[in-house]
Amino acid sequence: MQFYSEYSFWWILPILFISYLTTFIFFKNANWITNVSPWIRKILFSLRFTTISLILSLLLGIFFEDISYKTEKPILITVVDNSSSMKNYKDSSTVLTAINRLDSSLNSTFSDKYSIKTFTLGSQFKQNKSFLFNENQSNLQFGFESIANQFYNRNIGAIIFISDGNFNKGINPIYSAKNIPLAPIFTIGVGDTLPKKDQVILDVTNNDFAFLRSKFQVEVFIEGSKLQHKNSKINLLHHGKIIKSKQIIYNKEIDNQKITFEIEADKIGFQQYTINLSPIENEYTYKNNSYSFYIEIIDNRNKVLLLSGAPHPDLTALKSTIEKDENIQVQIANSTKWKDEYASTDLVIWHEPGIEFSPITLDKLKALKKPIFYFIGPNTSSLIINQLNLGFNPTQSRQTDEVQAALSNYITVFDIPSDISKEIGFFPPVFVKYGDLNFTNDIEVLLYQKLGNIIKKEPLLFFGKRNQGNYGVFYGEGIWKWKFYEYSKTKSTKTVDQLFQKVFTYLMIKQNKSALHVTLPRKFTSKDEVKIKAEFYNPSLELITSPEIKFELINRANKKSVYQFGVTSNYYILPLGKLQAGEYSWKASCLYGGKKHYKKGSFIVENELIEQIDTKANHFLLRQIAKNSNAQFLHLKNTTQLMKIINNRKDIVNVSYEHKTNHDLLDFAWIFIIIITLLTAEWFLRKWFGGY
Repeated sequence: MQFYSEYSFWWILPILFISYLTTFIFFKNANWITNVSPWIRKILFSLRFTTISLILSLLLGIFFEDISYKTEKPILITVVDNSSSMKNYKDSSTVLTAINRLDSSLNSTFSDKYSIKTFTLGSQFKQNKSFLFNENQSNLQFGFESIANQFYNRNIGAIIFISDGNFNKGINPIYSAKNIPLAPIFTIGVGDTLPKKDQVILDVTNNDFAFLRSKFQVEVFIEGSKLQHKNSKINLLHHGKIIKSKQIIYNKEIDNQKITFEIEADKIGFQQYTINLSPIENEYTYKNNSYSFYIEIIDNRNKVLLLSGAPHPDLTALKSTIEKDENIQVQIANSTKWKDEYASTDLVIWHEPGIEFSPITLDKLKALKKPIFYFIGPNTSSLIINQLNLGFNPTQSRQTDEVQAALSNYITVFDIPSDISKEIGFFPPVFVKYGDLNFTNDIEVLLYQKLGNIIKKEPLLFFGKRNQGNYGVFYGEGIWKWKFYEYSKTKSTKTVDQLFQKVFTYLMIKQNKSALHVTLPRKFTSKDEVKIKAEFYNPSLELITSPEIKFELINRANKKSVYQFGVTSNYYILPLGKLQAGEYSWKASCLYGGKKHYKKGSFIVENELIEQIDTKANHFLLRQIAKNSNAQFLHLKNTTQLMKIINNRKDIVNVSYEHKTNHDLLDFAWIFIIIITLLTAEWFLRKWFGGY
């Protein structure tokens, strides 16, 4: 036992001096003390001095360290692979019996000597003695990582790992087993390693999504065992219909092949594809000859409509800029002959509305409520500009000016790259209508007009908002000169293209104005817990939970299930649990303020890679794990000798830990009992001898 203090123990000397001085002064001024015998005076002095010394010493924060020793028995950990591949072998009927017999023998042999714990491993690692072999995942890496974390700094005597060595999730467990360096890992092999006459789909590599009318590849990895000179056919099916086939010839005893299919995305939404291997006579199993997967096909292309009453070099410049983005489709139309089939556009660019102006076209655009970007050049009169409702009234004039562009210092709509900022001021001048622009609405200015070194208050490129949606205006013509100028200098039109691409992208951003928001992933697996979150905003954009939100779930067989969201804090939650593999559509709806709000969508649930693809055990992996940990590999049928092997190990011993505990004197009641006793004794003696 050792004593420590928050302050130096040299403070004891001043404490003793102060205690002595205080006691001396107290009794020196007490007249009654002269009437008692000298030994009573000494006792009273000692009691007062000791009490004060103890109280002041407690202020030093004195504590002592208590050292004890704790002995921990070795921990014997048994881990059983609980995946369904453990039943893929001829000895599957005896596996459960053999494992239960081994577990019973370990407990009866070592229960007094070791602390025995048993775990199962599949998708999870949990303490369990119920071996069902029904899990579709075998994440062997996770098992060793869990042991390393749960038993960190514990006395792990040995680990007994029972498995067929196959895994379909995580990395190779050899690496994670090395995180338990001091414990021998005895591996017990289940199944046999002899290859079966079988063909198997090992893996399918594909994108999660693809764009409409694009082509994408699917890579299929297959393995044929003991099928030399046998032929088969691999089929790619789309919603059950064969769309592509390839011939397969197995030339080796173990023949691994990669087959690549190129598919054209021709339908929007989740598309189900199935890889199927034609069966060969006397295969070990046909369960691993088929695998289904989903790819979401999306139409991510935005549509831009270029309207104009007459040809112009600016139109060609704009079209070439827009088409550099593969996700944008451009359609040019005459403003007087515009047809309804172009109404699905995401952005309208109207060049010189004043040329062949059509009120019918204007009415159609208003009805569309789509964002519009106007190029207002000298050929568009002030009268037509007023009809366009752009939030400004120009001075009526037929004169024109040549102005350059100056970047605004206050840009909030999007970031401007430094190369645009540097180059924009050097671009050639464009033609604009002469006169003032009197604005009646708030606008966001991107470019101002510049004459020489003077920046005018009139904007050259700006944005505004109205009921029909966002709009933008370039108040001039001649941007083709900008592209020509940049190309002559750099052999590229990158700066001009980047500027207008940012402008068009900003206008095409779809604002989410819905009050009901539903959040859920587009893809799950059959082992995932499906949980859906919803939020509802009132007109003041405040989250509320008063409306009741219903959720309709429809599977591919058109079976409908209706649920209701529960309320948690300021949002909604709906747990659906695990769902069967397949494609689902959904609709969420609620009623608020007399108005119905709804959202709809779809998602898919995929099967994971099945454990049945493994028809032979991977005992090489188990042997390597045992070898790396200085242990042994045994077959399940030979585990009777395991007890003797473990018992003869000299490194599986009890471990004694030194345990240090710090105790503060203030934590002990007996200190205060002593002080109270001293004070009480002094008070009694003083009372008895007339000190009060």
